[in-house]
Amino acid sequence: MGFSLLPKEFEFFDMFDNLTSQCIAASKTFLDIVNRVSFTESDVQKIKDYELAADKITYEIFDKLNKTFITPLDREDIHSLAHELDSIIDLILKLSNMMKMYNVDKINKKFIEVLKLIDDSIYSISMAVKGLRNNKSSKSVREHSDKVDRLEGLGDQLRNEAIAELFSGNYEAIYIMKWKDIFQTSERILDQCDDVSKIIETIIVKQA
Repeated sequence: MGFSLLPKEFEFFDMFDNLTSQCIAASKTFLDIVNRVSFTESDVQKIKDYELAADKITYEIFDKLNKTFITPLDREDIHSLAHELDSIIDLILKLSNMMKMYNVDKINKKFIEVLKLIDDSIYSISMAVKGLRNNKSSKSVREHSDKVDRLEGLGDQLRNEAIAELFSGNYEAIYIMKWKDIFQTSERILDQCDDVSKIIETIIVKQA
C-alpha cells in the first residue's frame, strides 16, 4: 500500500462536501416524497441511490485516510465525521422504508415540521463542514453547529407534543403504533445530526 507524504487537504474536504451533498439530496427527496404521499418501491430506491453514493464516498475517505501520511485533521476525527455523516443518510433510508412498510396514506402535520427541522439541520451541518477548510471560519462553523443543537431541542419538543397527541384517545391503535415509531425514528435523525455537530465542535477546539 502506497503512502502520500503530502497532506491531501482538498481531497478530504471535497469528499466531505460530497458526502453532505448526498445527505441534503436525500433529505429533500424524502420531503418531496412525503409531500406527494408516495412511498412506492421506486420512491424508496431514490433514497437508496443516495445512500449507496454516500457509502462509496465514505469508503473513499477511509481508503484515503489509510494511504495518507499527513492529514488536515486528526485521523480519528476524519474517521468519526465520515462515519457519522453516513449514518444520517442511513437513517433517512430506514425512515423511507418504514413509511413504505406501514403503507402511510395520510401525513401527520407535525411530521412535516420535524422533516423541515431535519432539512435545516443537514444544511447547517453542510455549511459547518465547508467551514472546516479554513481556520478563520471557526466562528461561522460554531454558529452553524449551535443551530443544529437548537434544532435538535425543537425536535424533542415536537416529538413529545406529537406523541402526547397520539395518545389523546382520538386515534386507533394501529395509527398510534405507526406514527409513534415514525416520530421516534425521525428524532433519531436529528440526534444523529447533533452528534455530527459535536464532532465538528471538537475539531474546531483542536484547531484553535
